[in-house]
Amino acid sequence: MGLNDSSPGAMRNGRGLSDQWAESVVVRPRTTERNITVHKRLVLGFALSILTLIIVTAVAVVLSVRFEECGGPERTVLTAGEPGTRVSGGSAKLNGSRGERNGERGDEEGVQPWRNTRLPGTLRPRHYDLRLAVHMDNFTFSGEVSIELECINATRFIVLHADRLEVDKVSVTAEGGTSSRLASRPGGGSMRIHRHFPYPANQMYVVVLHRELKPMRVYRLNVSFDAAIEDELLGFFRSSYTLQRERRYLAVTQFSPTHARKAFPCFDEPVYKATFSITLRHDPQYTSLSNMPVESSLMSDEDGWLTNRFSRTPRMSTYYLAWAVCNFTFREAHSDSGVMIRLYARPDAISSGAGDYALHITKRLLGFYQDYFQVQYSLPKLDLLAVPKHPYAAMENWGLSVFVEQKILLDAEVSSSSYQMELTMVVVHEICHQWFGDLVTPVWWEDVWLKEGFAHYFEYVGTDFLFPKWNMEKQRFLTDVLHEVMLLDGLSSSHPISQEVEQATDIDRVFDWIAYKKPPYEY
Repeated sequence: MGLNDSSPGAMRNGRGLSDQWAESVVVRPRTTERNITVHKRLVLGFALSILTLIIVTAVAVVLSVRFEECGGPERTVLTAGEPGTRVSGGSAKLNGSRGERNGERGDEEGVQPWRNTRLPGTLRPRHYDLRLAVHMDNFTFSGEVSIELECINATRFIVLHADRLEVDKVSVTAEGGTSSRLASRPGGGSMRIHRHFPYPANQMYVVVLHRELKPMRVYRLNVSFDAAIEDELLGFFRSSYTLQRERRYLAVTQFSPTHARKAFPCFDEPVYKATFSITLRHDPQYTSLSNMPVESSLMSDEDGWLTNRFSRTPRMSTYYLAWAVCNFTFREAHSDSGVMIRLYARPDAISSGAGDYALHITKRLLGFYQDYFQVQYSLPKLDLLAVPKHPYAAMENWGLSVFVEQKILLDAEVSSSSYQMELTMVVVHEICHQWFGDLVTPVWWEDVWLKEGFAHYFEYVGTDFLFPKWNMEKQRFLTDVLHEVMLLDGLSSSHPISQEVEQATDIDRVFDWIAYKKPPYEY
């Protein structure tokens, strides 16, 4: 048995089993060590990835906050047909994201008051300080407007109108009163702006603040901008005439009904009445006019330009604000109550006496209306400006009424009696608007008949006062107004005198003969 157990075959087999066992014992520790090493490397790599991600996220957040707090000057280009673009670092035409161009970003997406066609009503303007530099050589102008705002309801958004203006800088500050605590902070009560952008679809401009404006407090919005003096007879536009074979230019405003926004950022709805202080800077060869008389005039020693600052206006709607830069001459008269009346026109028209007739009847009309309404004319002066081109027969800007030449200049030697009558009725109509329209203004355009109907009625009353023999009130009123409006009102296209107006494009359609002729019939 012993010999058999210790046989060579058995020993070989024993040694074989022993060697296999030994090899298995030796190999297992080496395999486990390699697996542990691999696992450690994976865990370490994963940890490093997480740490790197956390660091990158933190750096991105810090850079984003610093960018918003310390961002460079912003410049925004606003055009009529393009979505707005917010640009940083002084560049004027870099494209932002689609959401930013359309005012869709951040936490304000839930409330977007600029998407409504009407202003939100959370803020009310109290005073505009508008300063303009007018360049007649290249038909451009630059401006700065400072708007004193009263907060009605808490809001982070300042929404106002602007159209075709290239906005440069925007700032918001807290004013005195209950805001004195804020005003004592570093930066003079400056409010931090999150962003500002145009919304061309509704011709609006939006300023988004980091924190809310508080009700019953006063703030100041400052905006600097540039724009072109257009040639389309709306907003601040240019016109021209020829004198001694020389082409001369002038620039004048036409803001009714919704075009003040083309000249400066403003709350361009009739209900937002405010006072205005206007300053015009221009080449001294031109004369500048506005609603109020010149308060101070200064000639610059640096460039020789003239700066005219006009007196503060009464409270009025933006569409009655007006100014003009021209090289016209004038004739002057004074009403019995001391109101200075001037008629400005081309030098050759003034020298020929073409404006004397309108100047004479305007003097008489001011006294007539003051006695009739028992309300004094509100301004110290009234200018009548005759321009070569205008979109309407006339515009009743408060203190600076603008007429197309054919409706105010009269050549007594060649003009017919019918032409004289038509011119007279236009002047009577516009002077009446100094009370019905300028002094008392409809809240919204659906009630435009309140001012136009009264002014149309007084075309006959006022003309009858000037020329009783024409028999205007008793005879012409029946044939021109009563009979005609009955025909118009009998058509299927007739409508109530008060029409709903939702869109800005609907405003022009309410200025029709129903609004002008039917109210006098009702009176």
